[in-house]
Amino acid sequence: MWSCTNGIKEQTVAVTSTFDTVAIESVLTDTVTKKDTIVDGGDDQSGNEMQLYHIVCVEESDDYAALHATGLKVSKFLGFKFDTLERYYNTSKKRVVLPNDHPDDIYAGEYFFRRYGDDFVSIEMRNAYPDPSLKEDGSTFFFSDTTKMFVFAAMYGEKKQADSLANILKKQFRSTKVIASEIYMGCMH
Repeated sequence: MWSCTNGIKEQTVAVTSTFDTVAIESVLTDTVTKKDTIVDGGDDQSGNEMQLYHIVCVEESDDYAALHATGLKVSKFLGFKFDTLERYYNTSKKRVVLPNDHPDDIYAGEYFFRRYGDDFVSIEMRNAYPDPSLKEDGSTFFFSDTTKMFVFAAMYGEKKQADSLANILKKQFRSTKVIASEIYMGCMH
């Protein structure tokens, strides 16, 4: 069972799926639970807009097509949808961005990072998720490689919950890992 609590605001969501047992290309069969708990990090009363989350990262690469194929397999495996969040891979910018004519003038033509863990799989830019364990002199470490992307399967407030899903995914997707990241949960406009 996957669940997430971090003392902020907890909301339980039933994940619907036609899969009681999931399989990818008839290679592996595993049971996936249909109950998940999603945390709404936006109600943090501490005033700290940076919050620590644990992200299930299935694969990292600078090859969008390969990540897209993996993302589709992961979504099928978990019974989650695959969502681009209206973004596409811009070959000249070498990153995932919103279209230039997107209604959000602030982020049109730019990358807007995922900040919630709902039950869908996406492709994200790795440098948008700073690693707090690599801090130097009080500053958060951002990856200098701005072209590296990854398949984002889920996000949890507690590491053990992310580890649980990662262990299920590792049976089929061996490079799966959990990355801790401080994520800005304040207003983006």
